[in-house]
Amino acid sequence: MAHHKLTGGNLMEAGRLQIPLTSFYIGIEPSVIRLLDKTTRFFVKVKGRPVLAILSRLLGRLLPTGEVITYEQATDFIDAISVLENTEITVGPCICQKALGKRNGTYVKDLFVLYGAEAFRRADDDHRDLTPEEAKALLHDLHEEGLVPSFFACMHSKGWAYVLCHCEKEICFPMRAHLAAGGVFSPGPDIVTLDKDKCTGCGICVDSCHFGANSMVNGTSAVSLSKCYGCGLCTSSCTGEARTMIKREDYRNQYYPIELVGKGSTSTVAS
Repeated sequence: MAHHKLTGGNLMEAGRLQIPLTSFYIGIEPSVIRLLDKTTRFFVKVKGRPVLAILSRLLGRLLPTGEVITYEQATDFIDAISVLENTEITVGPCICQKALGKRNGTYVKDLFVLYGAEAFRRADDDHRDLTPEEAKALLHDLHEEGLVPSFFACMHSKGWAYVLCHCEKEICFPMRAHLAAGGVFSPGPDIVTLDKDKCTGCGICVDSCHFGANSMVNGTSAVSLSKCYGCGLCTSSCTGEARTMIKREDYRNQYYPIELVGKGSTSTVAS
């Protein structure tokens, strides 16, 4: 069975140590999250956000960080890997909800992909294999729930991308840590554009954005582009169809396999 990592625009077989190391981390991740959650809460309480910002960037070199994508980009990725031999998808519980003992919305929603599928199987019995069709159906439900799809990777490396998470700002530790100190999420390939003439003033976009990019000014929607990470949730919920997603001009690819997805059905696995 081939277990893949990303290398450039291709999938390569993961190294012998990559799967066990990631499996080990997945096993201890609940404890890591509980410890970091307490640390973050402490520094926020004592107004130590500058210290948090430094810790966030230092730990980001080892611990998982994410790149935000749209629902459409997530489904494009599933389509791209579905035609590749021996590429698998496994779903497990939200690690943050599991670690912190809290529940909100869908619980089983972490999609382990590429070599991460095998790493998760070795670390946790609480998993289920998905077909590409089942994975896309779950992605749709999570999008309707208003969650942010994000590719996560360890070691700050695209080759260590292993899970597609769906984040929110109430329980999700990476999201809360990012909002407190930054350094956890990178903006995705797209950014929102707004046609104010079509805005109905409903304000749904303000509630749908987990990054605080949207606001209401004199009854009309406004967007801070510097805060837009490109999840697209505000576009799909816009009642006036005043918002669309466009390509981000200064996009710097972190983890999303944009080259692989672009190849579509012509993608091949290098051995």
